[in-house]
Amino acid sequence: MAGQRERGRTKRREDERAARKLVREREKLALALPGGAAEHPIAVTSAAVVETMARANACVQCGGTLDLRGDRAQSSGRGVLRAMELVCRICHAPRTLWYLIVGSAPS
Repeated sequence: MAGQRERGRTKRREDERAARKLVREREKLALALPGGAAEHPIAVTSAAVVETMARANACVQCGGTLDLRGDRAQSSGRGVLRAMELVCRICHAPRTLWYLIVGSAPS
């Protein structure tokens, strides 16, 4: 039927679907960034800089500040692989950043 006006609920649902799609696309792009996955970590020379570097990143969803929630480390053939678990203060989106400690400097 031509000329019918769009219902408010239909518009809200379309907007919500578009927002979810945008979140998925941003998450996919964030995984491809350096440090976004264990396959391509950010190389550092000391474990002392990892926490500061992780907190310096902004949330990929809203640009908010990230809080550190925890971390874990595992040894690999290339060095120590460290995962920093972060969460956004504003939108509460979780983020994991990966670092590879390759330097010989004491930490």
